[in-house]
Formats: sequence, structure tokens, C-alpha cells
Amino acid sequence: MKLLLDDTTARKHNLNANEACVFAAILKCTKAGRGWFSNYRDLANALPFVISRPTIYRAVQKLLNLGLIYEDENKVLFAVQNEQSAVQNEQSAVQNEQSAVQNEQKTDSPYNPLIINNDMERENNATCAHACDTRTPETQMYFDIRKIFNDKHGLHKVGEGLAAEKSWHDASPAKKAKLLEAVKSGKWDKPRIDWLIADFPEPTPTNLQGTELGGNMLNEGLAKIALYNGRYGVYSTEDIRLFNLELSDYQRGHR
Repeated sequence: MKLLLDDTTARKHNLNANEACVFAAILKCTKAGRGWFSNYRDLANALPFVISRPTIYRAVQKLLNLGLIYEDENKVLFAVQNEQSAVQNEQSAVQNEQSAVQNEQKTDSPYNPLIINNDMERENNATCAHACDTRTPETQMYFDIRKIFNDKHGLHKVGEGLAAEKSWHDASPAKKAKLLEAVKSGKWDKPRIDWLIADFPEPTPTNLQGTELGGNMLNEGLAKIALYNGRYGVYSTEDIRLFNLELSDYQRGHR
């Protein structure tokens, strides 16, 4: 993500380089009309340098405490733009004056301001959308699980949240889907969100071969013959999709 840093705001609020970059990223996405949808891992990955998730978390908390950003009910981060707009208007006037001087002198100025006022508006909107709109289906599932947990147990601790994000990242797509289903139904719960995710067992597809249910589902097109762990069996079409099972040659020829 290309960032335009606001050194005026950074100096006024005593932001270090990491905090200024996090603010710039959230501001950019706010101006795109989306806010920052994703988690701390994705925000760290979006920045143009290596930064840890705990550092990202501390930066976000400081920006929240300073009132430079806010978080809505869906846990989406937005920048507060009133102060930023005033800064940009002032900077715009300075830049216009600099442009007039440069045109007269016909030379390049050695001064390169950190804020280029209209770059965010001129930058391709599709590029900004790609950078900001990181709420993938799996990310949305994580947000849903976190909201259900927080509604029931209260806000989780920082360390637990970071551990939960790692466990979520390492889980298979099948586990993520089954976990969300279990949490929504109330069949799975833990007192800590990292335990909630890490302790949920990796699911396996159900082989219906040799059962009346399996035969009926085959006849109705609700199950197919597929390969799992080196052996063919009868699996529901849902399990085939969820676990990405390989269909038998016969089934591939009769789709």
C-alpha cells in the first residue's frame, strides 16, 4: 500500500514512525469510503515495511485514545478527518504558492513535502479499493466468531487476541467453517478466544459408504464417490466442496 504521511499530525500528537504509518493507512481507507476492515495481521502485511502485530495493536490503541481514529460497531476502523482536512487545506495553500514559485524559477525544488495534497484523490480508486477492502470470507468468519465471543464473555485480552489470530490463520478452511457453525449454534465455547479457536479439532469428512443414507444421497445427487486419505468413499457434496475432495473418474465423467 502506497502511503502519504502527515508529518504535521505526527508532530502535534507525538506519533512515532509506526504510528504515523498506521494512521496514514487507516486514513487512506477512510477516504476511499471503506475504513479498515481487516485484522492486525493484514494491516501489518499492508504496510511497506516489516512490523509486528503487537506493534500494530499498540499503535491502533494510541490512535484510538488520541481520538485520531474510531472503531464502529462492526470493528471497522475509520480516521477522524476534521482535523486532517484543516491540515490539508493549509498544506494545499502552501503547495499552490510553491507551485507558483517553481513555475517562475523553472527549477526543481529540493524540498519534497511528506503530504502531496491531492494524490489520494488522483490515485486510481480501484487500487485503493484493493488495498483497503481486505475483508475476505474467511476474515468475515473470524469477525463473526470474535463478535459472538465478545458479546458473551466481554472484550478479550490483547495477548489472547493475537494468539487467536495465529490459530485462525493456521486452521484449515474446513475447520474455520465448522468452528463458525459450532460457535453460532452454541455447541462450542471456551472462556478464552484463543482456546476457542485452537482447541477446536480439525474436522474430517463423513464417509457414508455402506449406509442407507449414503445410497439415498447418491441417488438424489446429494453425495458422490470421492477420494479421501487414499481411499474412495461416499461423501456429501458439501463435504466434497469443504474438504476439496477429488472425485472418482466415474463421477468426473457423470457430473
